[in-house]
Amino acid sequence: MELVSNWFFWLFLLFYTAYFMVEVILDILNLRYIDRHKNKIPSLFEGVYSTDDYKKSIEYTTAKTHFKIFGLVVKTILLFGLIIGGFFGALDTWLSTIIANDFARGVVYPFVVLAIFYIVSLPQSYYFQFVIEERFGFNRMDIKTFFVDQMKAIALGLIFGVPLMAALLWIIGKAGSSWWIYGFLLIMGFQLFTAAIYPVLLAPLFNKFTPLKDGSLKERIQALARAVKFKMAGIFTIDGSKRSSHSNAFFAGIGAMRRIVLFDTLVEQQSEDEIIAVIAHEMGHNVKKHIQKSLVLSALLTFISFYLLAWALTWPLFFTALGAYEPNVHVGLVLFFLFYSVFTFPITPLFTKLSRKNEFEADEFSVKTTRDKVHLKSALVKLTKENLGNLTPHPWYSAYHYSHPTTLERVKAIEAVHI
Repeated sequence: MELVSNWFFWLFLLFYTAYFMVEVILDILNLRYIDRHKNKIPSLFEGVYSTDDYKKSIEYTTAKTHFKIFGLVVKTILLFGLIIGGFFGALDTWLSTIIANDFARGVVYPFVVLAIFYIVSLPQSYYFQFVIEERFGFNRMDIKTFFVDQMKAIALGLIFGVPLMAALLWIIGKAGSSWWIYGFLLIMGFQLFTAAIYPVLLAPLFNKFTPLKDGSLKERIQALARAVKFKMAGIFTIDGSKRSSHSNAFFAGIGAMRRIVLFDTLVEQQSEDEIIAVIAHEMGHNVKKHIQKSLVLSALLTFISFYLLAWALTWPLFFTALGAYEPNVHVGLVLFFLFYSVFTFPITPLFTKLSRKNEFEADEFSVKTTRDKVHLKSALVKLTKENLGNLTPHPWYSAYHYSHPTTLERVKAIEAVHI
């Protein structure tokens, strides 16, 4: 009865229903759109895709979409089962019979909740890796590696998460009504710290980093970095092929610890000119200050989130609407960050649009820097083919979900660049 009379529960239900419907309707529209175009390979990909390649990419998108919808249904049933059953309050009551100290219980509580969601998601992760990815030729991971990776991720989560949670609870208990400002500073500091050490300490726990061999490719990347004043700690390849045949390239780290990282699969699949075009694109993000702008935007959103969190932690309706009994700091932290995205999903397209704008700018930078349109276009087409990308996504679907423009959109924009 408490839920029935709680207007915030109905507001949450309204937002969650909208979120669920948007996800499912866009998925259905996307699949129908793909089906309408399944008999003709887009002209950009003619001669690159065979009929079998195109059919396989459609089947891969379809399989992933069905899996995604299934996962969303499971997640929804679980969440509302926990809310209606009063799980979040009952769990805290149960833990109080085992852990008498409030502070210690507050540190433990979030990880018990995370463990439950992890247990539910583990079979789904296993199925995706060893059934869907295996079926389409992407999986190169054995079962041992899969579970070792899981154990490493859990260990890192505890090593970093427990002290972070303890520090946040300590701040809340000691800093008074302005705790949320210090909490914000703690989280931002933690994010910068982990970003800095990621390529040096964290990523090597999962992949082997090998300095790129001396030769033409390395010399050209170094020359490009000097030309655009891009500071880096080195150029590395990683054994991505140990786990998957998907290919990629990325930058990781901050300042002096920043590394250029190439998947070994990318080096195998792309020509030297194509790799240079891709690297120039990535450097374009740095030169155009996309990373810095994203960091500022992230900081602003985190700041606002902590302000709202401070308000929510003192509001009884927030707790009773989401399966807790009364205001409680550690329970409130879990509820807030667990359900925060339900209320923010309407602004997703704004961030997607900003990200896509940045990608267009980075493509333009690559073309103007290398004075080469041909190899960036061919690199994008190859990446799409090798990763079985969706060639014909529904425009609404891509506008909502795609942080990168479609390959067709990017190629058209590249062709329009004046050099």
